[in-house]
Amino acid sequence: MPTPPRFRRAPLAPAAVLLAALALPACATASTGAPGTEADESSGRPHGYVEGASEMPEAQLQLTTIDRDGSATLFDLLDEQSAQLATLDVAPSAVSTDGRFVFASSAEAGTLTILDSGAWTVDHEDHVHYYAAEPRVVGSIAERGEAVVVGGPSLTGVWFGDAGVGLLLDTEALGQGEIVETARLESPPHKGAVVPFGDGALATVAGADGRAAGVRLIEGDGDAVAASDAACAELGGSITTNVGVVFGCADGALLATRDGDGGVDFESIPYPQEVSAADRASGFDNRRGRPVVAAVAGGRGAWLLDTRARQWTFLPTEAPLVHVTAASDTDDSVVALAEDGRVLLLDPMTGATLAATEPLAASSLADPALAPGVTLQLDADRVYLNAPADGLVYEIDYRDGLRVARTLTVGAEPAFVAETGR
Repeated sequence: MPTPPRFRRAPLAPAAVLLAALALPACATASTGAPGTEADESSGRPHGYVEGASEMPEAQLQLTTIDRDGSATLFDLLDEQSAQLATLDVAPSAVSTDGRFVFASSAEAGTLTILDSGAWTVDHEDHVHYYAAEPRVVGSIAERGEAVVVGGPSLTGVWFGDAGVGLLLDTEALGQGEIVETARLESPPHKGAVVPFGDGALATVAGADGRAAGVRLIEGDGDAVAASDAACAELGGSITTNVGVVFGCADGALLATRDGDGGVDFESIPYPQEVSAADRASGFDNRRGRPVVAAVAGGRGAWLLDTRARQWTFLPTEAPLVHVTAASDTDDSVVALAEDGRVLLLDPMTGATLAATEPLAASSLADPALAPGVTLQLDADRVYLNAPADGLVYEIDYRDGLRVARTLTVGAEPAFVAETGR
């Protein structure tokens, strides 16, 4: 039987938070509100007001790059200017973003450093707000091993799998430059995640051999919700869409959606045919929040999962892939990075190559020290590919046959890259 996590309320100022462990360039540190925080009408403040931030007429798109020495640089995609954000004490082994905050984790040191890029977008479906504020280092958390981080509007989930420790952080507090725990989770160590979900989160449940075997709903203070467990054998990876949260399982996917009472409905979406362990979906990615997600299918191609239709599509490809992402746009664009360093535009029904670049990242993928950080960052119009061996980031127009729109020198070796402001 899976071993359920033990939950306890955590103090709001954990000793593990290290706020002074980083070297910062001299700059102002205006207090910013939470992403999407809006003032009460009685305050007289305008709709969309966020304290410490300026509302902008367009998205303030930028790239945060981190080199192998831990130097973090902000590159403005509008004016192509770069500025150093911070120097991390330890170079990261993994970097992710929620569109505003950049999460740099070091497996060796067991630390997670949170950077505020100072640029974000709030989508209210019928209208959008764009914000800019002073970028800064929020702080660091020390545990053991690499952290998996999933951002959310009100809560941010952190999971240290080697330690068996999960955290729920107050996202609004992150915007104010503080790390505030609302809950701390303790469980047998396993590869898992804590994924924000409504006012709480979905936490993985430990199984055998250091893997997760299921998912459980927890409240924002860490209390487990009764009768909210769902099985997901050999759980591997998760992603949030505008439909719900997807977890990869041995037999397909587990989709978690909100029920009418503030709880959770779990639904299994099995693979359309028997799939070997090597060819299961891994590394889900998409244009943030969209309903269709993509994942590498071993060395055979890619998987697409439409979370609205509850349907898998297998795409055999001409070359093995290291990364694939779905735009979920009007053309159902699927963009992939092949092992040979080419970027491919795939037919969303057959997997056939519709367009391909030159092998832009071949040297980077051939270097074992650089390959783990090479990735695709996709937004509504462009996809960004970092080629750290060449010191470049490529901006590619995937709507125009993978035309290389710009070749960017971002001011530092882009061993890791994260697009923010979207």
